[in-house]
Amino acid sequence: MGKLEHIIKENLKKEGIPKRLGNCPSEIELSKYLDGSLAGQQKEKVENHLSNCAYCLDLLVTTREILKSHKRPEASMLKILKKEKWLILTIVGFLLSFFVKRFFLQFLFLSLILGIKWALGNEGSKNLVMIFRSLQHQDTEKEEHHNAFGRK
Repeated sequence: MGKLEHIIKENLKKEGIPKRLGNCPSEIELSKYLDGSLAGQQKEKVENHLSNCAYCLDLLVTTREILKSHKRPEASMLKILKKEKWLILTIVGFLLSFFVKRFFLQFLFLSLILGIKWALGNEGSKNLVMIFRSLQHQDTEKEEHHNAFGRK
């Protein structure tokens, strides 16, 4: 990829809108070049073409930037599952209360406890608790201030 950086810098010096040449490699070949899965001669052929074709170079650079900025959906889905584990367990416990009739109340209480854990563990509820406590603190300060001027 070091040679690619050099080719990019050289072509950035050129001006004008890039136009596709007739002998451009396919998008599949360019994607294999980005992956690093091209063999020696094919890789060299694509690099030589990139040094002369601003269109393919622009396509390659744009694709590379998109891939760099693209987040993997599997990783984000796994993060969501980890973050919402208490909610998922609450739903599972609630559903089990209907399917396992013998332990209906136990699963219902379990889902209630897990639901409370989920609600109190969320960032929004933590912020609400902090706001509520600060408002309580302000109210007690006002009462103390009001009582300070009262008769004893």
